[in-house]
Amino acid sequence: MWTNSQWNWAKLNFRVGKVITMTIELFNSQHLKQLAMFSMVSAIGLCQFGCHQELGSLNEPSNAGTAAHNVLLDPFDFDGAIREVNFDPQSDDNGQLGPNGIPDSVEMALISRLLRDPAIDLSSQGGVTGQMVIDAWNQIYAAAQIDNAKHLERWPRVGSLVAGYVMIGTPDSFNAINRMTTSFGAPLAGDYSRAAPLAKFLGPEGDADGDGATNRQEFIAYGGESREAYLKAALNPQQKPRPEQVATLPELKQTKFRIGILLYEGFEVLDVYGPVEMWGNVAEFELVTIAETAGPVRSTQNLQTVADFSFDNAPAIDILLVPGGFGTTRELKNPKILEFIRDQHAQTKLTTSVCTGSALLAKAGVLDGQKATSNKAFFDLARKQSDKVQWVEEARWVEDGKIFTSSGVSAGTDMSLAVVQHLFGEARAVRLAEQLEYQWHRDSTKDPFVHLLK
Repeated sequence: MWTNSQWNWAKLNFRVGKVITMTIELFNSQHLKQLAMFSMVSAIGLCQFGCHQELGSLNEPSNAGTAAHNVLLDPFDFDGAIREVNFDPQSDDNGQLGPNGIPDSVEMALISRLLRDPAIDLSSQGGVTGQMVIDAWNQIYAAAQIDNAKHLERWPRVGSLVAGYVMIGTPDSFNAINRMTTSFGAPLAGDYSRAAPLAKFLGPEGDADGDGATNRQEFIAYGGESREAYLKAALNPQQKPRPEQVATLPELKQTKFRIGILLYEGFEVLDVYGPVEMWGNVAEFELVTIAETAGPVRSTQNLQTVADFSFDNAPAIDILLVPGGFGTTRELKNPKILEFIRDQHAQTKLTTSVCTGSALLAKAGVLDGQKATSNKAFFDLARKQSDKVQWVEEARWVEDGKIFTSSGVSAGTDMSLAVVQHLFGEARAVRLAEQLEYQWHRDSTKDPFVHLLK
């Protein structure tokens, strides 16, 4: 419950902020603007603190005495903030364990512990101090609240969530949450400069207590027992993992995948942008566009998409996407695009196609001996390109080895989620579809448009 003084302080800050805001137009004072911002954010912080005191925290026991000394310092329920945006608190970087080996909620619980107790001082061991984390939090949380102001009504704790990810301090963590907020029209444009120095203490390869063991090593050694066991070890330089506890750390999965999207005149828009919508919301994916010549490429629908690279200067890619479209028939006679597909397929981890893009894969010879499918209305176009392919007529998409081919147009979006499932697990793909309010056709063997087969 709030005390009378907390209520009065919150109301005072809101009133002061409103009064100062009303004077800005008269005086155009930058100082007044900053003071109004501080007053408003302070009131928001105290309101959040009061709500957590009322409802309790799912993350850790409340410590009102510690947090009340500064209204911006709320022992946030990071688990609740993560769930509020449909992330999984047990996941790692909003994905399966692997990107850094520590679940998001556990990384943020370490931050929360330090925010609750500014008296923690491990600097003599080369470790972190609570005050250092608090000082950074004041800047980062205020910036996160402002950058995400338009989403606070729908997701009241989005500022806490964003600040928690940023406070981890690593570029990967910042980029992951920035990608998410940007997709919702709220890029992180504020001042987050105090986050980077925290990586050496709060990142997975950081060392919070200065004992020489990384946070990831501490988690591997003690996290299996409980979250609390990990937090105690991570902040106790006298408790260090024994060599046998970290002798064989789990191999981390590849954290970044560059996807090369092949463009040509007359490509089908949804063949490209269905997968792009899904993959563009995966933090581990980097998307680039490639065409025979860099620059604008016109689609079947007469819309232009800019190719970042040409065939001559394209970077190495991990995943290739070949779309279909009415331009396919012309490109089947283009030796340069067929050579590019062959060369890229030789070094990709995955090669994918949508619609009649599989006809190009077949013509290039990369589907020989493989199962594949294509657009049902133009299935013969694909079939005629090679008799060495095991063409599957009734399939939403087909996965065979490192090759994913989908049926027509919209099926590419379903296939793109199958790629996410392949790399990061089913739960990640399901969650991505839900976040984008997409009804995923998860059974690859059922194609509702097989009757179009000619």
